[in-house]
Amino acid sequence: MSSSHNLRKVSRENLDGPQLALLYFLNEKLNTFHFITVLNFGVQGVLIESNIYLDKESKLKILIKNSALNQWDIFFCRVAWIQALENVKIYKIGLEFLFPIENSLDTNTNAQNEISSQDLEFILNTRLLKALPREGVCSFLNCLTRKVIGSGIKFITQGDKGDCLYIIQQGLCSIQIQEQDNTLKTVAQRRQGDVIGEMALLTGKLRTANVISESQMILWELSRNEFDSACQLHPDIREFLTELLTNRLENSTVTGVRNVGRYIMTHRIGQGDWSFVYKGKHKTLNMPVAIKMMKHNQAMDEDFLENFRTEGKVIARMNHPNIVQVYDIEELYRTIFIIMECLEGESLEALLERKGTLPFSRALTFLTQVCSGLAYAHDHQIIHRDVKPANIFILKDDHIKLLDFGLACSPGEEDFEQTGTIHYMSPEQIKGDPVDLRSDIYSLGIMAYEMFTGKKPFTGNDLVALMKMHTSTDIPDPSILVPDIPEAIKQFIIKSCAKSPDKRYNSMQEIIDELSTITLTLKKGITDKSDVEKEITVLLISHDKDQSLAMNNLLDEFSQRIEEYGFSLNIAGKT
Repeated sequence: MSSSHNLRKVSRENLDGPQLALLYFLNEKLNTFHFITVLNFGVQGVLIESNIYLDKESKLKILIKNSALNQWDIFFCRVAWIQALENVKIYKIGLEFLFPIENSLDTNTNAQNEISSQDLEFILNTRLLKALPREGVCSFLNCLTRKVIGSGIKFITQGDKGDCLYIIQQGLCSIQIQEQDNTLKTVAQRRQGDVIGEMALLTGKLRTANVISESQMILWELSRNEFDSACQLHPDIREFLTELLTNRLENSTVTGVRNVGRYIMTHRIGQGDWSFVYKGKHKTLNMPVAIKMMKHNQAMDEDFLENFRTEGKVIARMNHPNIVQVYDIEELYRTIFIIMECLEGESLEALLERKGTLPFSRALTFLTQVCSGLAYAHDHQIIHRDVKPANIFILKDDHIKLLDFGLACSPGEEDFEQTGTIHYMSPEQIKGDPVDLRSDIYSLGIMAYEMFTGKKPFTGNDLVALMKMHTSTDIPDPSILVPDIPEAIKQFIIKSCAKSPDKRYNSMQEIIDELSTITLTLKKGITDKSDVEKEITVLLISHDKDQSLAMNNLLDEFSQRIEEYGFSLNIAGKT
C-alpha cells in the first residue's frame, strides 16, 4: 500500500466504471469506516456515491484499489460538495484531495483494529459476496462489522435468539451441542471462508448449538436487522440469502438440514430465472417429487408474496393432464418451496435446441395440449404469464405438461414488475398494463413461431430494443423462413401475436378449435397424396459397425423430418 508521501508518483486515469472503495472518518476513531462507490477519479479529487450524508467539515481517508499495481492506495481528502439524488437515499459527493497532508490529520495507517488490505481482499473475494448484483454490494458491505476475538470465547450460545451470522476470515472454531446431561458434544468445526450462524438470517429462531473459538479469530458479523434494512434500499441483495440457503442445502451432510416439510431434498436438477429445482422424495411414502425453491428476491417481494398466498391455493388444487401436479407449498427459510410431481423427459426448449424445428403435425399436437392446460387455468382465473419453451415439458410419449405457475397473476392485474421472459412477453406486460388471458395467447404465438421456423421472431441482446420490437413491430411473416408452411398455421401465428389484445383470439378454446381444423386439414392432405401414383426412391448407406449408434440417431432425425412432407419411409436393416 502506498504511503501518504508518494501518492502522486503513479499516473492515473478516470475509472472505466464504478469501483468499490473504503472511507475512514479521521475526526472519529480510525476503526469507523464506510464502503462507498467511486464513480470518477481525477488528479484533484474523486467523485463518490454513498448512502450516508458526509458533513463538509469531515476529514477523510479513502482507500482505492490500484488494479495496475495490485495494491490499495491511500488518499486524504475533504468534502468539496454534496448532492442528494431524488427519490432515493443516495448522495453524490465530490472529495478534494489534501496535498500536502495537513498537519492536523493523523496519518497513521497501522492503527489497531483498522482494516488492512488483506481484510479488504478477503471480504471482497468471499464467494457469497460474488452472488450479489454489483449495485447492491456497497449496501451489503456496510452491514458488516469486523471483529477480533481471542481463543476460548463462546460467541454463539445455544438457546439464544439468532440475530446475526459470521463470516470467518481467520481462525478455527468448534460447534458444540449441549446434551440432556449438560455435557457438550463437538459436532463440527469451521475455519477460514466458512459461514457460521446463517440460520439467524434465514429463520431468526433460537440458536441450536454453541460456537467456541479455538484460536484468535477475525470475523465479519452480519446483523439481521441491518441486512433487512439494506434490502429495503437494494432489494436485489436478497440474492445473498438464496446463495446462503442453496449452499446449506446442497453441501450439508446432515439429512435433517435438507428437510422441506414432509419431503427430503436430494440434489439439484435445474435452475431458472426465478427458482432452483431439486429432486426429492416423500419422507414416509418414498414417492419421488420435484421441489422448486423460489429465489429470495422474488419470494420476499411483499406484493408477489401476497398474490402467491392467495393464488397458490388455487394452483395446488388444479388437476389437469397437461398441468404439472402440485402436491404441496411450503414457506420456509424466508422463501417458498413448491413440491410437484417428478417428470421424466425434456423441455421443449431442449428439444428445439436439438432439432431446430418440429414437423407440422408434432408441433400442432404440442400446441393443442398446451392450449388445453392453459384453458383449464384460465377457467380458474389463473394467467400463466410466462409461457415459453422452457416451461413446456415433454414426456416420453409426447405428452405435454405445463410448468411454472409460480409467476401467475389474476386477470386484470397490473404487471409493473415485467415478470416473465422478454423474448415471449406480451406488449401489455412490457408496458405495465393490466394483463389477462390474451397475454398468454401472445406468448403462445411467439412460441409457435419458434416451433415452426426454428427462430425467435425478435432477437438480440439489447433488452430495450427487444421490448420496443414487441410493443411496436409486427411479427415477421413465418413463411419467409418456411415457404411451405400452411397458410392456416401462418395466420394462426400472426393473429395470436397481434399487438392489440383485442385483435387476438378471445380464448384458448377458440385456438383449440382452430388448431383441430388445421390438423384435420393437414391429415387429409396427406391422405389425398396417398391416392397419387407413387414413386420409390431407394437409398443405401454403408457404415462401420462402431457407427451404428450414430447412424440410428441420424435415421431417427431423418424420419421425423420426412413426415413433415407427407412421405412414407421404410428402413430396412436398421440396428
